[in-house]
Amino acid sequence: MKVIYKGKIDEYIIIMFVTNATIDSEATKKRIAPEITQEMSEEDIENLYMENLVYADVGSEADLVEDTYGDEIQKKLDAAKKNQLLLYSGKYICNYKGVKYWIKVLSKWKEEEINTIGVKLPTGAILQEDLSEEQRKEIASQRELDRIAGLTPEKKAEEKTIRLHSLAREAINKAEEAELLGEEFDKLAWLNPKKAEIEALYA
Repeated sequence: MKVIYKGKIDEYIIIMFVTNATIDSEATKKRIAPEITQEMSEEDIENLYMENLVYADVGSEADLVEDTYGDEIQKKLDAAKKNQLLLYSGKYICNYKGVKYWIKVLSKWKEEEINTIGVKLPTGAILQEDLSEEQRKEIASQRELDRIAGLTPEKKAEEKTIRLHSLAREAINKAEEAELLGEEFDKLAWLNPKKAEIEALYA
């Protein structure tokens, strides 16, 4: 005999796992005691015991089933794909509960999360680990724009000044380095496009 253990997720009853049933030896001995006679050999008693096995109570969270059915269910569990659960009915249901994904809506990336089983990933959804390098950069850029948009005018001006000064120091360092190496370096040509990007970012 096998034991099928069940669980409940949302409104669905799913099969968690299958295991061998545990024999209750004391209950089995008690059951066969009235049938044992003095004429019986040890082998007869053993056969009687095996023919009248009593299994331990499995409780309401599990079902005691025949081996063939239990093996059938185990095969279905083994065949379940990633993000699939096996319902008590024997059918599969998708399980993306707790899974976060990114999706582009009106040219803007949004991070969403599925909160119930039975809900598939929507068309266009991309899991975090499946994002391309370009998509990751887009999301990072969008997050930075959103962060800056949330700053007060004072904080925005302060940040802009800090970044522009940092850029100027970098230009000076590059110019000094180029001079020591006898190379040409136009500070303004290097700085102006980057300065324009920062100013646009904080506009």
